[in-house]
Amino acid sequence: MTDTTTREALEFALTNWASQRRIADRARDALVLQAIAAGIPKYRVFTLTGIARTTIDRIVKKAGSQ
Repeated sequence: MTDTTTREALEFALTNWASQRRIADRARDALVLQAIAAGIPKYRVFTLTGIARTTIDRIVKKAGSQ
């Protein structure tokens, strides 16, 4: 079993990672929306980024509902 200090450090690291991921996801979504708006096909966005086409659809749908 890990000691309390190690657990606290790991919990902090996980929280920090989750925060950074949320920031990166927002940047990703903005880039995907800009690419789609510029006429880059969804399959090309997928090819360049590896972002699933269903995720691209979700990003576009979410932006349309805001």
